[in-house]
Amino acid sequence: MRESDGVAGNPVELRARMEQDGYLYLPGFFDWNAIRDVRKEICRVLAKEGLLDSSHPITAAIASPGATVEFRPDIIRSGAPRKALEKIIYGPQAMEFFTAFLGGEATHYDYTWLRAIAPGKGTYPHCDVVFMGRGTKNLYTAWVPLGEIPLTVGGLILVEGSHKHEATREGYCSHDVDTVCANVPGHKPMEDAGYVDFGAISQDIQAVRKQVGGRLLTAREFGMGDVLIFSVYTVHGSLDNQSNEIRLSSDSRYQLASEPLDERWVGENPPGHGGASVRELIC
Repeated sequence: MRESDGVAGNPVELRARMEQDGYLYLPGFFDWNAIRDVRKEICRVLAKEGLLDSSHPITAAIASPGATVEFRPDIIRSGAPRKALEKIIYGPQAMEFFTAFLGGEATHYDYTWLRAIAPGKGTYPHCDVVFMGRGTKNLYTAWVPLGEIPLTVGGLILVEGSHKHEATREGYCSHDVDTVCANVPGHKPMEDAGYVDFGAISQDIQAVRKQVGGRLLTAREFGMGDVLIFSVYTVHGSLDNQSNEIRLSSDSRYQLASEPLDERWVGENPPGHGGASVRELIC
């Protein structure tokens, strides 16, 4: 991926690169020590749950034999882990950056995603718009690695040029995972259009790459302090975790405060997917 840390203070150039690339990769953006503190707090929780191998230092996040864990936003909803993480991703540095980048006062979703990926399969390719497209589409994700992530641990991977791919935007990206067919019980528009019900564009990222025509992009190693920002139309996923370590990362979302927010992800207790968030459509 193209590195943009050298132009982090130039919002005009950042906007141009986002328009061209669909992402901004900023190595070393956040303070390394602050990220290390977040990692420590999260690892303490995982260790108490027996998910870490006690023969290694806690912060190494070595998975205990047979450990299965993947999506753990509950860990950062309260207490020390939440305080440590939100101080970084919603603190002055982050919000001032997005205010400059967006050209107006920025805000963020209240819901924060935390991934603790045990050894095994990575995340299937998808675009964020199908999960959070009920508000503004001028919405950006910040993926923050909470540890050193070489290729074997399974970092994020992007499909080059996917944010501009017309067929993807008009087809897959026009869907909402929380819609069902009112007139056809048991059916969902996304499934009927040929997509899997959990929101992926495909279970084969190489097939997506061939369709879009771009390359697969990642970093040789993501480090503590790095941030990768991308649009809701950028197809992304993650490499398989081929190590013995639990890969830790967070996702947070930012937009202009003046534009509508997706109601599923804001408030003291965001409703998220399912339940009252489901909408019916005539299929």
